[in-house]
Amino acid sequence: MQTQTDPYLDIQNRITRQIGALAEALPHCALAQIVQGVDDIRCLARDNGFAAVETLASQLESAVAGGGYRAAILTYLDAMSDAAQAPRGPLPAPMHEAWLASVATRLGS
Repeated sequence: MQTQTDPYLDIQNRITRQIGALAEALPHCALAQIVQGVDDIRCLARDNGFAAVETLASQLESAVAGGGYRAAILTYLDAMSDAAQAPRGPLPAPMHEAWLASVATRLGS
C-alpha cells in the first residue's frame, strides 16, 4: 500500500537538510558558497511559506555580507533549523522580531 507524503513535511525536511549540510560544510566553504547556500535556503523558505526561516536567512545574508562572522553563521543556522519547525505562513511583525531576538540572545548580544 502506497502512502502519500505530506508536501509540507517534505519541504520542511529539505530545508533542514540544506541547513545541516551548510553547517557541516561551513569550515571548508568560501564566503561566496556560504552566501549562495543561505540564499538557496531563503528562496526555498520564501517559496513555500516558511516565513520565520526566510526572515532569519535574510538577516544572515546581511550579516555575512557585512564581514562573515563564522561563529554567528552557525548561530543563525541553528535558529533557522528551529524556525523550520514553526507554523508556515505569514508572521506578524512581533514574531519576526522574536526570531531575530532569539539569535541575539544566542550570540549573547
